[in-house]
Amino acid sequence: MTDRERAEQVHDLLRQADRLRVPGHRHTVETFLGEIGDLRLGLRRLYRDLTGADLPREAVPRRSVAASFQPGSIPGTLATVAFRARPKALAARA
Repeated sequence: MTDRERAEQVHDLLRQADRLRVPGHRHTVETFLGEIGDLRLGLRRLYRDLTGADLPREAVPRRSVAASFQPGSIPGTLATVAFRARPKALAARA
């Protein structure tokens, strides 16, 4: 592969990345994820062309759900905690 072909490949990948649209009312999550997948495939192909080997896949570190929360903390976001406390606050005012 010549330098010009590699440059064109990089240019195509950059153009593809520039055209990514965040999901919204006209653009679904499925199409967005498909575009991300196409971009990743193109980058993997470019890496393979440049190095002659496939990109090694790293294992995703797994973390248990129970370990996500510190002991004694209330699971949920601040908004969830505030929503749960709302009836208690209303009852205290009455």
